[in-house]
Amino acid sequence: MLTQEWSEVVATTTAEYLKGAADLCIRDNPVFSMLNRRKRISYGQSGAELRWQVKFNLPDVEAYTGGSLDFAESDKHRQLVIDWRGYKVTDMMTEREKLENRGASQLIDRYARIMPDMEEALMAQFGLELYVDGSTYTDRFMGLETMFGESSPGGTCVVGDLVSYSTDSYGGYSMEPGAIAGAWSTNLTTSPNAALGTDWPSGVGDYEYDFHAPRLVNWSSNAWGTGSTSWVDNCERALRRAAMWTQTNVGKQGKIDLFLMNPTLYYDYINRAASMRSIIVPAKELVELGFDGVQQEGVQLTHEYGVPEQTCYGLNLDKMELHMMYDNLFISKGPEYDMRTDSWLFMLATYGNWRFYSPKFFTKLYPYAAS
Repeated sequence: MLTQEWSEVVATTTAEYLKGAADLCIRDNPVFSMLNRRKRISYGQSGAELRWQVKFNLPDVEAYTGGSLDFAESDKHRQLVIDWRGYKVTDMMTEREKLENRGASQLIDRYARIMPDMEEALMAQFGLELYVDGSTYTDRFMGLETMFGESSPGGTCVVGDLVSYSTDSYGGYSMEPGAIAGAWSTNLTTSPNAALGTDWPSGVGDYEYDFHAPRLVNWSSNAWGTGSTSWVDNCERALRRAAMWTQTNVGKQGKIDLFLMNPTLYYDYINRAASMRSIIVPAKELVELGFDGVQQEGVQLTHEYGVPEQTCYGLNLDKMELHMMYDNLFISKGPEYDMRTDSWLFMLATYGNWRFYSPKFFTKLYPYAAS
């Protein structure tokens, strides 16, 4: 009776704790909070893999001067595929320890001391998974660096380049501009990236040329017009261009919602902004959610623990989603008796993954020429 009583109470109590822990995890992170407000966190997902369709091309438009029309089936989408990833935290109590702590209240108290630490560990790790390169770390969530990991071979971004470009893949398709199909203009006197040799991400071109290409902005370039390669001098111009470039050939749907910075970059940006103008506009949504934040030309800016050094991410929140396989962020299993170890086993777990509709709707600002 004692075994049934304490194990059932511990399981029930843990489930209640985890619901509160999941809510706290969302409230304590600006990206999670903003996604939750937009209903971009989904639960109860299933299937062997996470699949979705991304627009690869647009229908052809031709001038019409009369006569018959040609009709052909269009093939304008590509299917992206990533796998599910998961994390676990475990604990155990031997039968001897259980006997030494006779009484349901003593046993429950023992877990009451341990569970918060397990929950805190899982919450802390979960928050950091937003930034992971899931292609390099194949057992972890496919976070932002999956799109933005060290992207190009040596020599493809030099100090005079405003952008770098990716030669990696995401969801099964290359992120290199022009690698799959399409062409881009070459009208600028100086290309934003000399190795690429086109006007991209400025200029005009075919939709398929960059349908899967993230905007990798080199804030350490000497071509920003400031005579400097430092973040403090270039930050406002680099952020402005990054926000413009994500809207290239997609318009308003490409608008960045949030620039998420390493705390050092955010501190330097705020000091720069304060020295240049008397009024700094607060970010209304971030403030409503309880976070620090400001606005630059309609885009919110904030900082967060875990963002890599020298890094700023530009996020289009309507083009990203957190998919979870359970009905909550975290679930618990146990206590269950294991005869082989004569122990009671306890586990917290989570399964899911990040999904970014297409890397072209996201940007990373980084000193690419200095890396």
